Amino acid sequence: MNNPMKKTIFITGTSSGIGKAAVELFARQGWNVVATMRNAHLHSSLFQDLPTVTVYELDVTNLEQVNSVAERAIQQVGLIDAVVNNAGYCLMGPTETSTMEQIRRQYDTNVFGVFAVTKAFIPHFRANGGGMFINIASSSAQFNYPFIGAYGSSKWAVRGLTECLGIELAPFNIEVKAIYPGVHATKIFTKLDHGTADGNEAFRAYKPYHDNFFSGQVSIPEVTSPTNIANEVWRAVNDRNGKLHIVSGGDARLFAFLKRILPQRAFQKLQIRSIMQPASQGEIGFAKWLMGNNTEKLEVSLN
Repeated sequence: MNNPMKKTIFITGTSSGIGKAAVELFARQGWNVVATMRNAHLHSSLFQDLPTVTVYELDVTNLEQVNSVAERAIQQVGLIDAVVNNAGYCLMGPTETSTMEQIRRQYDTNVFGVFAVTKAFIPHFRANGGGMFINIASSSAQFNYPFIGAYGSSKWAVRGLTECLGIELAPFNIEVKAIYPGVHATKIFTKLDHGTADGNEAFRAYKPYHDNFFSGQVSIPEVTSPTNIANEVWRAVNDRNGKLHIVSGGDARLFAFLKRILPQRAFQKLQIRSIMQPASQGEIGFAKWLMGNNTEKLEVSLN
């Protein structure tokens, strides 16, 4: 049962990965946690051993459901101190072979879902004198990768919303922060929407470059653990004077640094090289080193 005297956090997309790790961390630290997931009925036993966690089924693309769940959570738990916009998925494949339906669906979840959840809680934060939004973006919102044009640009939109609201909501003591993870061991890579329709003739033109780019990904058995991002969320929520934009993961920080110091054309050529030839053993070894010591198995489905 939730304790009304404790702080409370609302987190979307908690069935696995970053969201699940964040729920577990905040619950262990004594917070009330409202955990939402699109198919909660498929995860009925999740968090049963955490008495301060309340689970709701929530599809962030369903505006009516977003508003209803936000209202119910506030009524049941009381004051919400922080909201983490984590729910999302990845559309992967050449832009040419991705359908507009797929691209719209990507934006419905990754962008409009963030708008909907945020708008549902702004009045609550204003009425209570403050609060915090943490938006889980992606390193692709610092420097986008090939073959995830829709996903990466959706995360750039999240970055833009974060910067806007950080100013717009400041008079109401509401902070807005974003976290930009690099490659982490989340199930987002097993729930891919592929912009590569079977028999698509155009995809055959891209396939060697597509395969070259992802050769490095599938060659790294273990990547940074989602608990790293959960720890970033914890620090961000508890440090109101801390960073507003948090780049997390050795790979993300390296490429963000390279983009800052290299001329635009040089940085683009570096990325073009990644699609022109498979990753070398040296590059794979360096990538493994960048992942650090806290790693987990990467589950990935590229076909």
